Amino acid sequence: MAQTKDLGAVSDPNSILNVELEVKSESWMAFMRRLCAERKRICPMTAVFMKNALMNAKAHKVSYFISFFSVFLVVFLCVILMSTIFNLPIVFLRLGEVHNAKNDLAITTGGELHSASSLNYSIVEQIFPLTDPLRGYHSPRIRFGGYILKYSTCSGIKKPQDLWYDKKNELCFPGCLGEYCDGTETPALVFAINEERETRMGFGTSWKGRKLKKGEVILSIGVAAAANNTKVGDKVVLFASLGPPLHELFRSNPSLIRNTRTIVSLKVVDIVAPDRSKFDSDDFIVLDYDTFVSMVSEGFFPKHNQEDVKKFEESNPKSCATSIHFNLGPKERTNTYKNTDYATVRLRLSSWVSSIAEPLGFNQITVNTPILDFLYTVRFFSLFVELIVSIILLSLAFLSIMLIYSLLNLSIESQVYELGVRRMIGFSRGTLVFMLFTNAYAFTIPAWILGLIAGQVVFLGLRSVLRDIIGVNLPYIVPGQAFGWATLLGLLLPLFGALLPVINLLRQNLSEALNASRGRNVGVIYKIERGGYSRSINYMMFGIGTAFAAFGFLLHYFFPIGLMHMRLGLLFYIFFGILIGMLAGMVLLSLNFERTLQTVSSYIFFFWESAAVFRAFQNCLVAHRKRNRKTTLMYAFSLGFIIFITIAFQVQLRSFQHGIRRSMGAEVVVDFEGLDLFTFSRMSHFIKAALPQVSAVTYLSDTITAGFNIQNVSLYSPGRYQGVFINSLVAISPNYLDALNKDFLLVKKYNQQSRKYSISGAVYTAKRNQIIVSSSVFSTLQSRSLEDPEMLVTAIMTDAKKRSVENVRHAVKPSAVLDAAPQVSMTKFREMDGVVLTSYPSLTRFSGVEYLSVRSIKISTVSLRVPDSRYVNYVSRVMEKYLRRRRITKTSVRDDGRTAQYLGIADRTLGFFFIFVQVVTLAICFFSLLSSMTANISESTKEIGIYRCIGMTRFQIHRIFIWESFVVVIASGIVGIIVGLTIGYSMQLQNYLFTQLEIPFALPYTQLLIVLFMAIGAALLASYPPVAFLLHLPSITHILRRTT
Repeated sequence: MAQTKDLGAVSDPNSILNVELEVKSESWMAFMRRLCAERKRICPMTAVFMKNALMNAKAHKVSYFISFFSVFLVVFLCVILMSTIFNLPIVFLRLGEVHNAKNDLAITTGGELHSASSLNYSIVEQIFPLTDPLRGYHSPRIRFGGYILKYSTCSGIKKPQDLWYDKKNELCFPGCLGEYCDGTETPALVFAINEERETRMGFGTSWKGRKLKKGEVILSIGVAAAANNTKVGDKVVLFASLGPPLHELFRSNPSLIRNTRTIVSLKVVDIVAPDRSKFDSDDFIVLDYDTFVSMVSEGFFPKHNQEDVKKFEESNPKSCATSIHFNLGPKERTNTYKNTDYATVRLRLSSWVSSIAEPLGFNQITVNTPILDFLYTVRFFSLFVELIVSIILLSLAFLSIMLIYSLLNLSIESQVYELGVRRMIGFSRGTLVFMLFTNAYAFTIPAWILGLIAGQVVFLGLRSVLRDIIGVNLPYIVPGQAFGWATLLGLLLPLFGALLPVINLLRQNLSEALNASRGRNVGVIYKIERGGYSRSINYMMFGIGTAFAAFGFLLHYFFPIGLMHMRLGLLFYIFFGILIGMLAGMVLLSLNFERTLQTVSSYIFFFWESAAVFRAFQNCLVAHRKRNRKTTLMYAFSLGFIIFITIAFQVQLRSFQHGIRRSMGAEVVVDFEGLDLFTFSRMSHFIKAALPQVSAVTYLSDTITAGFNIQNVSLYSPGRYQGVFINSLVAISPNYLDALNKDFLLVKKYNQQSRKYSISGAVYTAKRNQIIVSSSVFSTLQSRSLEDPEMLVTAIMTDAKKRSVENVRHAVKPSAVLDAAPQVSMTKFREMDGVVLTSYPSLTRFSGVEYLSVRSIKISTVSLRVPDSRYVNYVSRVMEKYLRRRRITKTSVRDDGRTAQYLGIADRTLGFFFIFVQVVTLAICFFSLLSSMTANISESTKEIGIYRCIGMTRFQIHRIFIWESFVVVIASGIVGIIVGLTIGYSMQLQNYLFTQLEIPFALPYTQLLIVLFMAIGAALLASYPPVAFLLHLPSITHILRRTT
């Protein structure tokens, strides 16, 4: 029977209500064209959308607060972290000034004029006037060694010049101190400075010295205490030989050369604490540069010709500057050092130094850049901190995007029915998309504004803290780059976070949205795809392919650039990018085991639970698997990232600490510029008698090339098939390696004599020419056994003018091969040069000097082991006083306590920073978990109502969803911990290749406990409030009728 057509029927019934009930896909291009066409109708509705956004904020206060807090946190942290990145080089600059003086360039005599004792500062003033903005900040200094004595300890004299003669009126040389004075002479370095010039150039960070007049002096605390507790206002007597520093002036007055000493009285006007940013010694005496010559001339030998003394007194001191110091201008200095890339800083500073050294003559001076030398030692650490801060910011941005996505997705899922009704009354999809973006920016713009304000306020507080702690004066306003990046991230994060919710909104089926008779949980998802050729684009595969292609291109292009130009910063970014890619890849890979880990965790932690509750929350895990996967992804990535950066930070800090302590080798180390064995013998007797806290003393000689006419030393295999340049051939004491810290000693091979005696004692056995080499040298020579002979070649210069060299060869055998050693550079990695250790008799033999005594070899380092760390500082102070009392100058005392103090400050500061980052990251994860659990419970309202109908108690229902969130967090935590530890270990292996320091892997127990406890607490807090809200509704009917 044929069906007749109803002529009164409407051809398109959907057009009456302007709805889209049919399931019909619309291409992206068509949607964008339609959205552009509707812009004229959408723009006038902005006020309506804003009012709707405010109503949603009032209705969903918790969701609005979480979204607001997420954007606020990103903007706030971006301001702080980016300000930290841009000002981080200033912190390292300040540390360099504290250790190596606040001086960019120091010029002394050298090259063809190495025999000269001073420079002519007047020439520098002519070439570089003070008006020069780049090279006009300079000042001269006169530096020499002298002695002071408290004048009140002397009796029987009327004036200091009386000390030239004894009580019988006979001349004493150098002076008659013992006959008139009870005090002891205190040695110290004397500095004559131009305070006005040095203040102008900013030489000295915390120096508070006053402008000195003629006859006034400033003493350091150590010198004042050693000089019979001299106080401000006391008079002291200065004894010094002025021949070397004032040689040019004495040449102009030959009659004064026969006695260049001076004895002059000075008044102490100030006593200051040691300041390494101003002087390179803790024991110093400060005089005025302009009046220095006229002042010291008053203490010359009384028998000198007074006319010559008068002429000498009127001489210009600018012609006898022992050193001339330059600093960059204030603005140029900040711009030059404001970069964490050492190569860039070195390039800028080298250009500036060349512009000064070239007019003065490269071949006539020696240049020293103390700040640049310090930055070289911390170049890896500064780059690492910058990279870590950048990666933290990137990861927080990613987590915030995921959080905003979850919150906006939750907003759409909780308003499915409401949005369906809006579409019923005429809202198009484009209008709904615009409304969604309006809702997103309703919390974004206020959060952005408050984030900038809070960041500026906190930055001012950090500025005050840094100024008080390390004296760094940062600018008052955050850098413009930090403001720009914070604005960019704050305004773009909601845009990226809303992309997937917009797609979900466009894919909603109106008929399903208006169906409120059943819950939203979907246990089974099926997808039908058409086989064969399809005109649609697989956007996921397209995006993955594009990302891999771009990554491969960038790696292929930038990695060779980093190697060719030695740009360590670029290489570090590439390596860290690969590590972050490994982190993301391993997290995605581990999602395949998500359900397995959840099942295992359920049986491990809830085997005791009743069958009904256990089965119910297992069904919830299945029904909510798609949304829980997002939470698992965030938690696993976050925990893995936290553990990774924690391990990376600890590895870098421990490497820095390990390297410093390995270079020391002992708790207290005294460096000399040449100490003879007789003086060391007296010192060792004093240590044994006065310092029972010292358990062992050992020493290391100068390299053989330092005190003899030796051009170079090389080590060859038989037939000179392979060779290694030896940059340091030194002698060690018989107990050298036994006394030093054995934690840094790694022995690869050793012979029978080393087993019988010791590693260092074996070189003193009956066999001649025993040496200790590194694994690098041993492998480069392709030696297979310790019995393989080797040849040590010493190039001795026989004629310095003709530069003729005679090679002296010695057959040697290694007694031990070391992978690592304290205090001396030993490594198993291939290097261009190496270090060789031997005995004192063998070193005299290698020198090529016949009948040379071992007493002629100078000691460069004396090391003291102090087992009890409480006495390290005490031993260090006693050694400084001993050296001062014995007038042993040109020394440096290093102790482990100071190193531990500086490293402790860095560890606590950065450790607090990383704990703060961990808390913030876990807070973002908690908000994501809260939104996911709220959505899960919102979709399960029908199930909760049914649970109540069949007799389940409220406590049982609470347990169902609490256990679900707990299992999700625990499973993702296990994944994150495994991934983080794996990536952290790979980071340690990479660091081992860079620094050649083998550091044992340390598990971050504190961070793991913080992460686990916060994760468990988050699981409990995220699920209880939404369930409690539903269970407190008036009746079960209200639960069943609740729509989403």
